Amino acid sequence: MQEQYLYIFRSSELYLDDTTTLPFRFPDMPGISRLDSLDLTLASRPARVILLEPALSPAAVVSASVCGQGPDYPRTGESGDRAQNSGRWMRLRDFFAAVDPALSALASPAARALGLINWHHATRVCSRCGGPLADHPAEIARVCGACRVTSYPRISPAIIVLVHREGKILLARHAARNQDIYACLAGFVEHGETLEECVSREVFEETGLKLKNIRYAGSQSWPYPDQFMVAFNADWASGEIRTDPAEILEARWFDPSDLPAMPMPGTVAWRLIHGALNPEV
Repeated sequence: MQEQYLYIFRSSELYLDDTTTLPFRFPDMPGISRLDSLDLTLASRPARVILLEPALSPAAVVSASVCGQGPDYPRTGESGDRAQNSGRWMRLRDFFAAVDPALSALASPAARALGLINWHHATRVCSRCGGPLADHPAEIARVCGACRVTSYPRISPAIIVLVHREGKILLARHAARNQDIYACLAGFVEHGETLEECVSREVFEETGLKLKNIRYAGSQSWPYPDQFMVAFNADWASGEIRTDPAEILEARWFDPSDLPAMPMPGTVAWRLIHGALNPEV
């Protein structure tokens, strides 16, 4: 049997061994419980995905034995923190921005791994009859033992758009964020609408602006917990900024040479703002 790579997560951090690769064996982590696991094929290689306690915790507090210090240990940066002197933890977000080809190559399979394990952990009972679910024997799916309905992984499509007007771009501070940063406008696709219709609706609802020349720029998986971001560029057509305070704290036009604080590199917003998705805007 071919040896399996291990994708080990605590919250949204992935464990790497000392050679900055995925481990083949579960590292020494006394007191750590495995919350869930799932056998998959990722990047054409067999893998076992393991999610540690606690699931999806924003603080990612785990046993002190993992990092050799108390529960208030520093959060992981791009360089990671050591785990029992045998490896390090790295935020999934940092893989998207990594310069090291070995790390950036892990971004897509690691995003798939985290998205699937989040779905697997959350999909416990049948949405039709409430019966318990079990893993499908041949597919990445779960099957109800009572009514036999099959549940597949959920993906939530969302748009993100950079609006252009006379050499300037529209950025906004979002009410739902706890950071003082400006980002592109975004929103989830609703039933019955195209991606382009979603772009127009979201921008109009949040800022009162109408658009023209909506054009696809790229896409990115964003497993927090199950988003799939589809990016667009668009041109201002008419209207003046009139924000919805429930969604947007402030929206302004910015010169690309004088940008405010914005999302971190590697995010689809950063790539869209800097033309890394599609420079032909």
